[in-house]
Amino acid sequence: MADEPQIEKPITEEIAQPETLLGDTRSRQYITTAYVDMLTPKDTVLAQRARDYKVYREVLRDDQCKSTFGQRQDAQLSVSWEVEPASEAASDVAVADFIREQLLNIEWDRIYRGMHFSTWYGYAVGECLWDYDGARIVLKDIRVRERERFAFDANRRLYLRRSTGDELMPERKFWVVNTGADHDDEPYGLGLAHHAYWPVFFKRNDIKFWLVFQEKFAAPTVKGTMLAGDFNIEEKRNAVLAQLRKFATDTAMVVPEGVVVELLEAARSGATSYKELAEAMDKAIAKIILSQTMTTDDGSSRSQAEVHEGVRNMVVQSDADLLCGSFTRQVVTWLTEWNFPGAKPPRVWRDTDPGDDLDKRAERDSKIYALGYEPDDEYLSEVYGEAYAGWKKRAVQMGVNPKDAANQLAAEFAELQALAAKKGQHRRDQQELAEAATRFANKYQNIIGQRVQAVIDMAESTQDYETMARHLATMMGEAPPAQMTAAAERAGILSRLAGLFRAQR
Repeated sequence: MADEPQIEKPITEEIAQPETLLGDTRSRQYITTAYVDMLTPKDTVLAQRARDYKVYREVLRDDQCKSTFGQRQDAQLSVSWEVEPASEAASDVAVADFIREQLLNIEWDRIYRGMHFSTWYGYAVGECLWDYDGARIVLKDIRVRERERFAFDANRRLYLRRSTGDELMPERKFWVVNTGADHDDEPYGLGLAHHAYWPVFFKRNDIKFWLVFQEKFAAPTVKGTMLAGDFNIEEKRNAVLAQLRKFATDTAMVVPEGVVVELLEAARSGATSYKELAEAMDKAIAKIILSQTMTTDDGSSRSQAEVHEGVRNMVVQSDADLLCGSFTRQVVTWLTEWNFPGAKPPRVWRDTDPGDDLDKRAERDSKIYALGYEPDDEYLSEVYGEAYAGWKKRAVQMGVNPKDAANQLAAEFAELQALAAKKGQHRRDQQELAEAATRFANKYQNIIGQRVQAVIDMAESTQDYETMARHLATMMGEAPPAQMTAAAERAGILSRLAGLFRAQR
């Protein structure tokens, strides 16, 4: 049986302290040399600045760069982080609990923010401070170091640059993150600062010229005219110039005879062009850092803002996957192999998913409920979480049995059906009355024509209203002719028969 490979034990001492604190008196077991060929960054801006990262720190001082990059960082640190076991095996669960405990014992968010600057500069280096708790190797802290103090050779090995030479760093001591380059041969990466450099450069120069323009437009330039003979005398020229300079602060001035003072006014207004250039550069910076503009500038519609917010969330998710994946492959793997041989390293990740819009989800659930479905407690708890906690179903709270509620709804529906039937019968009765009236009208002379004619004759022969009223009362008390009564009965019967036949059809 072949011997298992021995895993190198961690170096617990701090290595990459600044030389002003560490000194050069310590002896080390790893090589120090001044003759190793180091790779240089392919960044063209840094190449012109002798690899001085201070230029990128100055770029980050820009207000738009600071706010947008701060959004990119804060969006990740505002969400929770998780440690997920590689499997359900007892050893994998145990190592996940151990890693979670390690992160709780250090300032993980501070370390994460420092290492996230790799996206700005291209790479970041963090020194792991290991320790022993008696039984296991633990992570005491991670110190994020100044990146320009380190260099890489052709084999991507990490070196610490000292005044005495380049010192090769040991394995499993430094967490290194690099990003932005389009190939693996660039360990220094290519950060956002490289792309934001020129927009910030143009913006700053634009503002500088804008301020000069504002000064000239608000306070005109003072011009002094001297005789040619006096102008050639330096003392007289300096004396007049000193008087002209006082014009900026004094309300009155005295000049020698022969000197003419004029004010040169700005002949045009170009403030709009300066402002537009500054705004264009701000939008370019926002696109570089956040891949969109509407989380920093005003938008035109809510739908566009939601789209831009989604783009920003994708950028944030990408950064979280990059850093957490790097931490898992390096630091988490080292701790797992040292303390839990044979176990699989867990996954450290951040939940940057913004989740569903609860208002839209509730609106959709209401539509589904209207179709006859209702959610169960498990669904409500999973979707709405704390928003659902503490609520009860109204039927339980009011003491209503669901079966009784169903029977009540059925009774109410039957009552509505009865009312509808009664209204239909009323409409049929009205139709029959209308048809009977039509039949009476067609047989006017045969049925009631004689009675109407008697009333007309009575009105023409009577001289006063009282006599007319007595005759009408007498006529109303008389029984109608049998012919008219029979005709009215026949008209009603025919109308009802017609209604029945119409219903049958």
